[in-house]
Amino acid sequence: MNHFLSFVVRLVVSAAVLWLAVAWVSPGNPANTFGTAVLVSLVLSIAYYVTLAKFLWFLLLPWLLYVFIWLAVVMGTYGVGFWRALLVAIALALLSWIVQGIFGVRTFRSGE
Repeated sequence: MNHFLSFVVRLVVSAAVLWLAVAWVSPGNPANTFGTAVLVSLVLSIAYYVTLAKFLWFLLLPWLLYVFIWLAVVMGTYGVGFWRALLVAIALALLSWIVQGIFGVRTFRSGE
C-alpha cells in the first residue's frame, strides 16, 4: 500500500508541475488541464521504462528515442511547436528541482 500511495503522490505532484510548466510557457492553452497533465505524466513515465532509458542510461540510443517520444507527446497533446516544447522541458526541469528542494518529493520529471 505504501508503494501505491507513493506512486499516487508522485503522479499528482508530477502532473501539477507539468501543468504549471505548460501554463508558464503557453498561457491560456485550452489543452492544458490537470487531467491531461496526469495522462501525459503516465504516458511519459511508461515511455521512460519502455525505451529502457531508465536501465540503459549510459547508452545514447535509448535517450534519443525517449527525447523523440517526449517531444512528440508534448507537441501533439498541447499543440505547441518544437521550440515551445523545449521551453516546456526547461520549465519542467526548473519547477521539478524547486519542488524537490522545498517538499522533498521527486517528480517523474516526465518519466523518472
